Amino acid sequence: MPPNSFPVSKGGRVSRFRLAFLSILVLIVLAGTFLAFSRELTGQDYLKDFVLEQLEESLGRKIDVHRVKFVVFPGIRVELSEVVIHDPQSAQVVLTAKRVDLVLRFFPLLKKQIVGKRLLIEEPKLTLRRNERGRWNILDGVNGQADTDQQTMALMARTFMVRQAKLLNGTITVMDAARPDGIRSITLEHVECDLTIHPEQGVADVHVAMSHQGTHGVSRVSLDGAIKQAEQPVALSGDDVGEPVPGLQFDGHIDAADIKVRDAADFLGPRPVSDHLQGSLNLRSAVRVMPGVAGYDMVLSEMSAHLNEITLTGHGSLAGVLTPQPTFSVTFSSSLVTLPQLLKTISPEWIHPQLPALLEERRIDGKVQVVKATLTGSTATGPQLSATGEFHVQEGHALIGRDHVAATDLAAVILVETGRVRISKITGNYGTMQLTDGKAEVSFLDAGPWLDLEMTSEMGATSLIEFLSRTVKTERMAQVFAGVRDAEGTAVATFRLVGPLNQPGGITFAGGEITARHISLNHPALPERMTGVQGRFVLADGATQLDQVTGNLGGMAVQVQGTITGGSTSQFQDLSIRTRGDAAQIVRLFRSSAIDRGVLEGTLSSTATLSGVTTRPHVRGSIALDEAKVVLGVIDKPIGSRAAVEFEGVLPQTASIKLDRVALVLPSLTIPAKGTLQFGNGFLVDMAVATGIIPVASLPRWISKGGLEVGNLELSLEIKGREPDWHAWRITGWMGLTNGVLQAKEVDGHIQDLYARVRFLRNETELKRLSFKVQGSDVAMEATVRNWLTKPSIIGRIESNQLDLSLLIPKGGRSPVREFLETLAATSQVTMTAAVARGHYQHLKFSSLSARITIQDGVLDLDRLSGESSHGHVAGRLVVQLPPNAPADLDLSFRATGMEFDDVLKLAKAQAHGVSGELRISGAIRGHGRNPHGIYPSLNGKVDVLLENGRILKTNERAVWKIISLLNLPAVLQGKVELEKEGLPYNRISSTIAIQNGLFQTENLIIDSPILKITAAGNYDLPTDQLDLAVAVSPFGSYSQFLKTIPLFGRIIAGDRKGLATAMFTVKGGLEDPEVTYLPVKSFASGLSGLAQLAVDVLTNTLTLPMDLVTPDEETGVRSKDLTPAPPPARP
Repeated sequence: MPPNSFPVSKGGRVSRFRLAFLSILVLIVLAGTFLAFSRELTGQDYLKDFVLEQLEESLGRKIDVHRVKFVVFPGIRVELSEVVIHDPQSAQVVLTAKRVDLVLRFFPLLKKQIVGKRLLIEEPKLTLRRNERGRWNILDGVNGQADTDQQTMALMARTFMVRQAKLLNGTITVMDAARPDGIRSITLEHVECDLTIHPEQGVADVHVAMSHQGTHGVSRVSLDGAIKQAEQPVALSGDDVGEPVPGLQFDGHIDAADIKVRDAADFLGPRPVSDHLQGSLNLRSAVRVMPGVAGYDMVLSEMSAHLNEITLTGHGSLAGVLTPQPTFSVTFSSSLVTLPQLLKTISPEWIHPQLPALLEERRIDGKVQVVKATLTGSTATGPQLSATGEFHVQEGHALIGRDHVAATDLAAVILVETGRVRISKITGNYGTMQLTDGKAEVSFLDAGPWLDLEMTSEMGATSLIEFLSRTVKTERMAQVFAGVRDAEGTAVATFRLVGPLNQPGGITFAGGEITARHISLNHPALPERMTGVQGRFVLADGATQLDQVTGNLGGMAVQVQGTITGGSTSQFQDLSIRTRGDAAQIVRLFRSSAIDRGVLEGTLSSTATLSGVTTRPHVRGSIALDEAKVVLGVIDKPIGSRAAVEFEGVLPQTASIKLDRVALVLPSLTIPAKGTLQFGNGFLVDMAVATGIIPVASLPRWISKGGLEVGNLELSLEIKGREPDWHAWRITGWMGLTNGVLQAKEVDGHIQDLYARVRFLRNETELKRLSFKVQGSDVAMEATVRNWLTKPSIIGRIESNQLDLSLLIPKGGRSPVREFLETLAATSQVTMTAAVARGHYQHLKFSSLSARITIQDGVLDLDRLSGESSHGHVAGRLVVQLPPNAPADLDLSFRATGMEFDDVLKLAKAQAHGVSGELRISGAIRGHGRNPHGIYPSLNGKVDVLLENGRILKTNERAVWKIISLLNLPAVLQGKVELEKEGLPYNRISSTIAIQNGLFQTENLIIDSPILKITAAGNYDLPTDQLDLAVAVSPFGSYSQFLKTIPLFGRIIAGDRKGLATAMFTVKGGLEDPEVTYLPVKSFASGLSGLAQLAVDVLTNTLTLPMDLVTPDEETGVRSKDLTPAPPPARP
């Protein structure tokens, strides 16, 4: 290439570019000049028409402009003055502006398109209207959400071609005619707006500020943020969501100062505006506006506000912006404020229209913390606002219940829901009760607000009794509660109150639960203070359920379980009362005079069940005696044996119990009683007992049967009385025993064929018949007992065909017979006649025995005793003093004839008998048992004894045979009288015996024998079994002269009885084997004295003096003065 070619080429191209640029610039200037002066040049304003045409085409609205100014330098821009934009197809103005300055883009302008680059609007006035149909004027000509979104996108697309826009000192007026309660309007002034677009980021920065001059002051709002295309929603399934979402979204922050709540509520909320809404709101929040299901949705987050000294935090939302049915929701929380302050923020009408009246009537107040509350609204047919959320209340107070009981110092958690308010964790004071927990629900029904309140409280015993007396609506229970005195202790109660809040007296008690804790109280119906009361009282549907209610009454444990219904016909539903305690304490507790001390020992358990109407409930129960010892009459039940008393009856309105059935339940039988048995307010017994046949074998061992082993018992009684003391009762009826077998003490063998039938007639008892057999004896008895409950008077008779009399004599020490007789003698009057056809005592036999028995005043009198023996007669009387538990006094008089003496000796159980003959005896003996040595030392009296026509047989131990042996009579009379075989015959033995303190004395014991005359004087000490006798023996009869030759017979030579042939002996020692000593004549030659003299005197008086006492003995020729008795033979 030539060296000079580059400069020439370069300069040529540069020159051509400059020429082209200048040409274009000249054309633009000429075009602009033409457009600017087209009206003067041609009479038509091409610039104005061009601009208006482009703007009307862009906005779809008619636009009026007073003046259009086109400026080329330094940039291309259009100035519009006095701009007016109309609603589509309407003369109404939607926007006016004093000046609009639009910087245009060059290239679109060549295409006859106005595309702005920068926009400035001064003093715009925008009027937004919503007609009665809910259509906004800025959306006229737009059908449906799709058209709205499309128009919005087109507008924003053109706007985004403008890189910067500013609005100065604008005014926005919003008018809403869609509300049914009138047209609303609001004017926003001093509107400032800056818009900066970043095309490369697809974002536009926005700043908006405005104010509102209301009747209560000026409010200011500022908005900062960014506008961009709406975000693509995230598909939960991960699939492609399809087409991009049309529309834009805004993210930013809003800052509002001094927003007048009442002005805002007047525009946004329902009318009339509540008087509670007052004050100003300062708000800071993040805000997002985005396309929604219908229109646009606005969300406020990280919201913080200060309203009327209340700090609020939370978030909110507005859905359906620019739609006919927008809705909004605000969720916030607050610090602790007073309720009146909160109501300036949340009007009570928003919760429910009935709430303001409720707050006023119940005087509800306190401090409230909004934990989380949501305020929602809708303008479907006019704004409908509602508030929900959670509120915490402190230091609250209100009037609760039908009686408007003051509740103070309340704390609670309140959950406000649509159509209802739920309250939980209620604490505080309800009247005199301390609330520890509770919950409530207020439902806003068509008929009015309805309260359902349940609260748990801790209360004193006095408050509990007062509450129960108001809530348990039964007459009987009201009487019970009215009588409570000096109540102490605490209780935890849960109550439920329900009813309409807008009706006087509408709140009613619907139930609850009370847990008693260690309550004690006094009551007139209780004998002692009730202590330690614990358990649950469940109140529901007008009924009171007692669940495991326990306590202590004295030493008795009490448990109550069951239900009491309410209403006019309240009833007991299986209300059971169980008691358990020491038997002695229970008897003392109820001060029962009918139960003596010692009758009950151990533990008593009882159960009573009440049912039926409370005015006269039916009672059924039992008293368990398993763990008790019972000692009553024939009953001696030990602990551990099963037994129970069942009862059934009613409880009249008076404070008493009336039983119509009582039964003694034993393991193998039941003894029932039916009729009336009343305790409490007056005592009454009118019952019938009918046992049927009871086998004796079925009775428990601890029922004393008196030895009755076999038999059938039957009892039928009617018992009537009005005193607790059973002795005052009238008892009628009968008792029977058949086929009885009895083992009696001190009776060998069984009493068999025992038959008894007793009839009870008022104050009289008839023993119709008592008969039995024992050991071959039979006894039958009939008697009448009068006044048997006070001092019995017994009259009757005893008969026997054959009787062993030994059965009547007690054996051993104190016997049951003795104790029975003592009791009769001390408490009764007995008159009985006895008749025994044939009787025997051991080997003695009697017939036609009879006697009269009288027992009274401690004395047993067996009188008119008579009978026939084998060969004679017996008669006598026995009087016994029977002091209780003391020795008896005995007074016996008797007479017996025709009895064999040997049989009598057999009664003494002597080792040797050996005396026969017929006995006649009579006398009187007295004695007592007070002497510690027995009854013998106390015996006193006199006895006459006569034996006739008998023999004294040989017995070596007897004193008589010892004397006969000393006299050697068997050898002397051998061949004449067989003494050893036949014994010593006698015609008569007689004696009078005086008894003094157990000493038997005689001075005239005479044995009148055909062979000898024997007399004796002396005594026998029965307690010591010692004889002391002087015996005089003299030959007699046909053998007298022959016997005088016996050396032991001598003549008494001194004294008044000289010359009597006599042998003297002394008898000393035991009765069975005494010591016999011969007394030589010379030992009393000077005369007799003492017992020997008595014996000789008796002998002399019984003999005819022999002639040889006054003349010499013819056979020997020896004079009396020469008589010298031979020495006595040696004792064998």
